[in-house]
Amino acid sequence: MKNLFPTLLAAAALGCCALAQAQAPATLASEQIAVGARPYHMQMASLGSGRYTVIFESGFGTDLRAWRKVAPEVAKSARAVAYSRAGHGMSEARPEPRTIEQSTLELEGLIASAKLAPPFVLVGHSYGGLLVRSFAARHPEQVAGMVLVDPSDEGFNPALRRLDAERAAADERAFAAIVPPKFQPELQLLQPVLDSGKLPFAGKLPDVPVVVLTSTQQADKPEFFLETPQAVAIKEKLHADFVRQFSRGSQVLTSKSGHNIQLEEPELVIAAVKKVIAAADRAGAQAGR
Repeated sequence: MKNLFPTLLAAAALGCCALAQAQAPATLASEQIAVGARPYHMQMASLGSGRYTVIFESGFGTDLRAWRKVAPEVAKSARAVAYSRAGHGMSEARPEPRTIEQSTLELEGLIASAKLAPPFVLVGHSYGGLLVRSFAARHPEQVAGMVLVDPSDEGFNPALRRLDAERAAADERAFAAIVPPKFQPELQLLQPVLDSGKLPFAGKLPDVPVVVLTSTQQADKPEFFLETPQAVAIKEKLHADFVRQFSRGSQVLTSKSGHNIQLEEPELVIAAVKKVIAAADRAGAQAGR
């Protein structure tokens, strides 16, 4: 039977997921950070230094290794921080339900325990894009910019269902069937959120420099609805609509990469982070900071 991972992930299955790590064993040197009053340990890699702290948020089911091709270059001019969420990589599992809110609270705990200082530039891949937005909505004053790498969008699943409910549901069943058991509870909590088209957090995102990278790669012979030109066009439009809410927002399209742009074309992510930092510097200079 053909391995479904590459096909589903290249199409950004469920609009959020990136379960497969690349086969290369390379990773980032990391440490264990004790978080919380009753400490649990989270795996974190911290490289470089600079005015900005760039925090990398990985996609669904993936850990800090997702950023091994990006973080070292970013660390040449900023502090680059990648981490593994609870139950991922070498981070301890937690008993709390794996909701967007809980993951955001745990990121807040890591920031406090590791003494990470703003201003933050938040970089989120896939599902990590939702987590980045959640943190930014809760702490707009700490965020100087965002880079979203083929991010999930709450409008994606509803749009696909309106287009062809049966095919959209078939894709979701296929993906759910290959999600490892340890991530099934998180998927079961996430799926209703994606289907509803409404995110479970309030608060307005700060009007900061934002770059959204969108994969427009299409399969020659689509096996899944998510691979079809119609589905890719929906994602591209949703990303473009999202960018328009920011006065300094931009979208980068690439047909050379699938869903994992940070692994296939890391230079695009690196350039986007540099662009956001440069724009944040200009905004700070204009404000006299």
